Amino acid sequence: MGAEPGPPEPAGSADESSALADQEVSAALPYSLADTPRQLPPPPHRFVNRTSELKAITDRVQTPQQDRAAVVVMSGLGGVGKTALALQWAHKHLSLFTGGQLYVDLAAYRRPNGVELAEVLGSFLRALGVSEDYIPISLPERAALFRTRTQARRLLIVIENAEQAAQVRPLIPGSQHSVVLVTSRHKLGGLITEGATFIAVSPLGPSDSTLLVAQMLPVRAGAPEPTAVKELAQLCGGLPIALCIAGAQLAQHRTWSVPRLVRYLNDDHRRLDRLSVDGETGLRRMFDAVYADLPPAAQRMYRLAALHPGRDFAVGIAAAAANTSPDATDDILAILSDANLVEELYEERYRFHDLVRLHAHQTAFRDESGDELDAATRRMISWYFDRTAAADRAILGDGRWRISSYKPISNFEETDPAEPMKWLEVEQTNLVRAVRIAWELEDFEQVWAFCEFLWAYYHSHKVYPDWVETHQLGVQAASKCGNRVAEAKIRNQLARAYIELRDFDSAATQLNAADELATDDLWSQAVVSESLGLLYREQELFDESAEKLKRARVLNEKLGSARGVAIQSYQLGDVLVRAGKASDGLHLLVEALQVARRIEDELSAARVGIAMGRAYEKLDQWNAAQEILDRTAATMRERRQPVKEAQALELLLVVARHGDDRGQFHNYAERLLQLYETTGNPRSTTIRSWLDDEDRWVSA
Repeated sequence: MGAEPGPPEPAGSADESSALADQEVSAALPYSLADTPRQLPPPPHRFVNRTSELKAITDRVQTPQQDRAAVVVMSGLGGVGKTALALQWAHKHLSLFTGGQLYVDLAAYRRPNGVELAEVLGSFLRALGVSEDYIPISLPERAALFRTRTQARRLLIVIENAEQAAQVRPLIPGSQHSVVLVTSRHKLGGLITEGATFIAVSPLGPSDSTLLVAQMLPVRAGAPEPTAVKELAQLCGGLPIALCIAGAQLAQHRTWSVPRLVRYLNDDHRRLDRLSVDGETGLRRMFDAVYADLPPAAQRMYRLAALHPGRDFAVGIAAAAANTSPDATDDILAILSDANLVEELYEERYRFHDLVRLHAHQTAFRDESGDELDAATRRMISWYFDRTAAADRAILGDGRWRISSYKPISNFEETDPAEPMKWLEVEQTNLVRAVRIAWELEDFEQVWAFCEFLWAYYHSHKVYPDWVETHQLGVQAASKCGNRVAEAKIRNQLARAYIELRDFDSAATQLNAADELATDDLWSQAVVSESLGLLYREQELFDESAEKLKRARVLNEKLGSARGVAIQSYQLGDVLVRAGKASDGLHLLVEALQVARRIEDELSAARVGIAMGRAYEKLDQWNAAQEILDRTAATMRERRQPVKEAQALELLLVVARHGDDRGQFHNYAERLLQLYETTGNPRSTTIRSWLDDEDRWVSA
């Protein structure tokens, strides 16, 4: 950590400024310069990083406000290192504060009726050399005297464990050259009127946590295993107090290795209790005390939101967990956020710190009945189910064939066509966990319907591990329900993942099973026939592929599905183009595009556009190719379909290269690189090499 610049000094040297200030004080105040308080506790024994937080304090101090002391509020979880941060900065800059340093832990002055601020001010005034006879009795008079007596001093004041802005205001000195560092588990937003700067102190990151653990390890023969040290840091969740306790435990149990301590702390049910030393207050008691101070509604939200299957959550799911309105939930989460029990990631999205979530989860099982725990969990899974169903309808429209008769209650704003896909992207991992929990709750109808509604996301975003996992459960769930049509459809969707993974044997297994289940249902026969056509296409069995796709189109015509006819015409046209029959394929693709536009299926129309671009390229119709592909890429970007947008851009690179247009090639390649890196496409290295060496672009 590099040296930080200190606060600006008055004109002249530091010694001269100090001497002048001291002369003024001696002449004006009834105490001597021998009464210079030095109350700071010692600096932290071990300290890592916090570079940005230290700089933020310095930046505030270097920007003095007229007639006002600099106030910096550091808020965060108990044990996150707020005090260490304040003392680290304070000791590094002691020489700046010639008037001395005052320190108070307000927890020591906390009484049933509040903090005894008059006593705090009395102790400050005494430390400043004010005679007991001159100290007033009332709080307002003591505060006024404190401001007067500090007017000409350069003071540093450290205030710990403030709970309210009102507990800090009387303790702010009268000198604009003074600094007040406040630590709190609450954000103390009310101090904005005092010009305060607010610093959120978060748990340490993995590398800093590992470094802190390594610093605390007792000196023993042999170096500790790096993997075990990293695991220990993870178990402590980056919370310095937990990391320090873990280090103390290793010092106490001299025969324990780091892997032994990791095994000891790896039990989620006992970790909070085991993170204590010699019976001193451990993490559980610390979290219990914070929890006890919450109002009942916030306590209940704290318990039930911890049942959420993922790490971060939206206001809507928290409202479902506690069965409260969104507005009430907003207010309650604000209380938890102010207490630093949840962190607001961005608007309307929160998360627990790992150890706090563990405490909240255990508190839920301690204080809630089994029935309420089950009900809260089911409400959350139902909320996810409803939103997923709404996203499916918003993306694919009402014309899609669906087996589930469920009609979603929620909806997405029509003004932003990308919103449903954005929501699915954000909730991706939570939705996988929701499907697992629905399976564990034996709500098998919900499991397979979840898979049906997730098709829009997996088909466009290619998250194959999640796609396969959820759909394997979906196949079993539909089978348990005895729903042959649902089982056929979910097997078909699972087969599509296997086709794209080029696991053709697994795809064929699923499609053959689906085909047997589909004998009495035309819709099922149509989708299975389509997927068989795509399987054959990927195996370059173009005649067999065309046969299956023609059958799928005939079935959709019988069913009166204009959307199905458009899709099958598109798939069949694409196969003909790949088979070297670009002219025949283009004819079908034009028909498909007309149908898709007539039924206002913008997404299907854009998919057809990709195949048309390929056909035009094969036919050397470059202008037509660029026109349709530019339009398609724009639509796919607007609808958050990164894989399809990339496919359009890949063809546009060919068009730009043919036209010898380096500028367009560069623009397309930059956007394609962005998409490849976002989606993890291994070809990103190739695209980057083109951009780094423009002479290579002609061989792209």
